[in-house]
Amino acid sequence: MSLATRLYESRSNAIAAVEHGAATVDELHDPVVGPVSFGDGRVDYPYVQVLPESTTQQDGNDWQHTIRLNCIFQRDRGDDYLRFLEVTFDAVAGALAQLSSVSCVYSFVPTTIEDFAGEDDGNLLVMISVQIQVGSLIDLQPTT
Repeated sequence: MSLATRLYESRSNAIAAVEHGAATVDELHDPVVGPVSFGDGRVDYPYVQVLPESTTQQDGNDWQHTIRLNCIFQRDRGDDYLRFLEVTFDAVAGALAQLSSVSCVYSFVPTTIEDFAGEDDGNLLVMISVQIQVGSLIDLQPTT
């Protein structure tokens, strides 16, 4: 198996683990991977996006995958922000649990948590974005 194949498998398995973990939260819609275009302009909230950011070689066989889990909520007057945060971290917990079962992954940790506010067509939106660093060991030696 080539290095490119092993690298692809490691990265895609990490992304899929974050996606599957986020999908375990009943309060959230099924996550999408990567940027998605909405032809009809309609988005169902809470919207969940798994956004692969980068994969970098650290040293030798050590590779770091950076993956963002974005949870976007439509906020009404009576909504509690802390409830949005709780639901987001339920998704993070699910993602971390799934990452623990990926064979080449040796570490996974949320490293950055960011909050954004915006508006879409008069509706207030809140996005909680959690960056997850995933350590993965990938053998660089070619196999036959």
